[in-house]
Amino acid sequence: MYFFRKQIAILLIVVACCTLTISCSDSRAVQCTKFTEIVNKGNALIDVDKDSNDPATTDNLAKNLNLIAKELEDLRITDPTLKEIQKPSVKSFQEISQALGDISKSLQAGNLASTSIEGREQIQTAQADIIRAGQQANQAAANQDALTSKLINYCKSDR
Repeated sequence: MYFFRKQIAILLIVVACCTLTISCSDSRAVQCTKFTEIVNKGNALIDVDKDSNDPATTDNLAKNLNLIAKELEDLRITDPTLKEIQKPSVKSFQEISQALGDISKSLQAGNLASTSIEGREQIQTAQADIIRAGQQANQAAANQDALTSKLINYCKSDR
């Protein structure tokens, strides 16, 4: 009799642990909400400062987008489709951040250039670097827009 009570107690503990584990993990809807909130926060940052020609503002935006990428990377996702979207989203925000950091450095270099012939060359180099980094940022932003659309469509299908 004692043996059966012990087995029943162990079984109840195992069932309770499994129930807690399952109930404590986020549902697909909760994961979608968290993921979407972070992506929207990153997109809002871009929308606010996208037309800035100020090196400090651009550098600050780059740092904030890097934090968004880190936040996305740290998000605990268990849904397979959301996991598929997560890694490329992190990469896109990192690429945008890197490109904006490059733009900021080029803007600073252009602003510090002297009015000499060497200064003009520095400005031309900075302009070329800004164009290149801008193209990279635009490509990464286009990728992120596509991923955001995929995320929204997937999360809508949950409802």
